[in-house]
Amino acid sequence: MNTPIVSDNYYKEREGVLKLALELNTYGFVFRETPNGDIGIDGQIEYISETGKSLGKIVAAQVKSGNSYLHDKGDHYAFYPQEKHKNYWEIFPLPVILFVYYPTDDKIYFTDVRYQLNCPGRLPYITLSKRSFLNVDNALNIFETSGEFSIPYYSIPDVFDLMSNTICPNPTFNISYLDLFTQGLTNICRHIYFSMDLAMTIAEFNNNTEFGCSIGSAEHDFLHDYAKFIISQNLATINYSDYLIDWRERQLQPMFIAPLNRRGFELLNYINKIEQEHKDTLPNTTLVRERFIEMKFYTQDDFARLELGQKIREVFLNKKT
Repeated sequence: MNTPIVSDNYYKEREGVLKLALELNTYGFVFRETPNGDIGIDGQIEYISETGKSLGKIVAAQVKSGNSYLHDKGDHYAFYPQEKHKNYWEIFPLPVILFVYYPTDDKIYFTDVRYQLNCPGRLPYITLSKRSFLNVDNALNIFETSGEFSIPYYSIPDVFDLMSNTICPNPTFNISYLDLFTQGLTNICRHIYFSMDLAMTIAEFNNNTEFGCSIGSAEHDFLHDYAKFIISQNLATINYSDYLIDWRERQLQPMFIAPLNRRGFELLNYINKIEQEHKDTLPNTTLVRERFIEMKFYTQDDFARLELGQKIREVFLNKKT
């Protein structure tokens, strides 16, 4: 009798998807398989915290199953995707994690394929490290390029306090997280801008020493931690995967311009509230302003923003006392 035939390939692919779903369930993540119309994405994986909270961190999953997908290159495996899938994955709005079930050793290897495809100087194939197979110790790495999980989620008043108190210890690089946030506001306070030139402008303005600004690995780490803090507190929508390409692969201090989220606007409103409460006690820095404008370091508008940063610092000290 002439009836449909189910190929062995169907069972192989389903084996990989089912094994992955079971693993993810064990780690407490939510796996939503694509019910139809799979054109390069087999599902989505959502991070769930140890307390059962969803933080909105989601990645896309592409699952392959079978020994033929991986080619041994010594310390790593190579995966050769079709051109149409490469084009699709590199522009996908979420990180795309490629999972390959390798029956030979019964392991599921994985990598962020979108990250690799967008890296400059990439190899002609996708690299999967032989050490990067799914297990309880590295399961969180699935979400590595989607955000920062090591920093607790704080209330807006606590966010303000932490940003005010987190100051680079280098006196020639006298910058706080709050300085970077307030000075980076742009597009009528709808976006936040961050770059090395912004940091240096603030540092030069706040430098009260007899020495010029100095910056090394500790100062770069401080700026990197600021970006991670902004992301962890959901203050702005930042493409963390693209950010990490500059930080890791190119060894550059990344820059970005990103729209503020609801919590970012809540922080702005909180800052404004504190300013209004202490508007009669804000410091007068007219002499400093005249000196800097005379030296042609800043325009009137530039100075107004920097002066505001100093005022917010002073307001916070008044608030605490």
